[in-house]
Amino acid sequence: MKYPLHVIIRKKVSSLFNGLLSFFSLKKAHKTTIHKDEIKHIVIIRPNYRIGNLIFLTPLINELKKHLPDAKIDIIVGMKLAGKILEPMPNVERVIDIPRKLLLHPLDMFEYIKQTRRKKYDVALNISGGSTSAQIVSLLVKAKYKASFYSDKLWADFTHVQERGRPTHPHMGLEVLEFLRFFDIKVPQKAPSLDIKLTQEEINTAKTDLNKILEENDIDKEKKVITIFRNARFDKKIADAWWSEWVDLLLQKDKDIVIIDILSPDIPEKLNDKVLSYSNKNLRVLGAFFRACDLYVSADTGPMHLAVASGAKVLALFNKTNIAVYGALGAQNKTIDIEKLSCEEVANITLKQLHS
Repeated sequence: MKYPLHVIIRKKVSSLFNGLLSFFSLKKAHKTTIHKDEIKHIVIIRPNYRIGNLIFLTPLINELKKHLPDAKIDIIVGMKLAGKILEPMPNVERVIDIPRKLLLHPLDMFEYIKQTRRKKYDVALNISGGSTSAQIVSLLVKAKYKASFYSDKLWADFTHVQERGRPTHPHMGLEVLEFLRFFDIKVPQKAPSLDIKLTQEEINTAKTDLNKILEENDIDKEKKVITIFRNARFDKKIADAWWSEWVDLLLQKDKDIVIIDILSPDIPEKLNDKVLSYSNKNLRVLGAFFRACDLYVSADTGPMHLAVASGAKVLALFNKTNIAVYGALGAQNKTIDIEKLSCEEVANITLKQLHS
């Protein structure tokens, strides 16, 4: 995937900054494991702004619930909406978001520092390794233990550091399970999926929304419904012309399907008059809506992982990113590389996945 120039520059500056701090930091021996019996309060540090990267925390959160059932988890993220996705999970107490451009707003920064230091944790887990923002947050939080996998850009003061080693599961959404090793918990051999633990109320709300759309458009509720999301970052995005051709082919091949286009601030208008539309600012209900439909289709993007984590059946259309590392998890889901496929071939695969 190609990044814009400003992203490349930011990454290089951050890497140089971390490298310098690491060079001058005091190196000392670290412990590698933590006795899980003494852990009651955990903070997960992942100051990231991407929906998918934050949903990738759910396998770890759910495994910690199994092995440390009484432990409560706070999560420090870089995206306010993530709190709405993760906070309702059973063992999550609160989600703290870092305001964007914090240094430009001193009062917000002061309030954030107070908020992060208000509580003392048994352990802080730095998910982002050598990330500048993650290490700054790791310094700010109060915790008896602070754990991170080793990075040559590591400069913050951690009590427990391990070599990352070869992950049991290569997918980015499962790599986080390696943090179980800090508690001497075995990483599950059978890959779990992403799971935000939707409530029955959220599932019912989404079903009501879907039925309302079908009723308003006088559509038989027995018809199969495909929901699509057309946005994606940078060169992962698929052109609207491709989507239009794909919709035409699907409707030619199967007149008994309905296609719903998901709208967002970046996609304020539906693709064309052949599709219906839906939007919801509540991302958990949006995920439940994906689940209520018969198939979700999009490129490699955060809402695709939200669909997986909500239990939807997913077809992911990849063109740039690594399928093994970022594809749609789960036995019912399918990820395909569309670079060498015709639009008609993708339409045929779509119908096969829809009716499987």
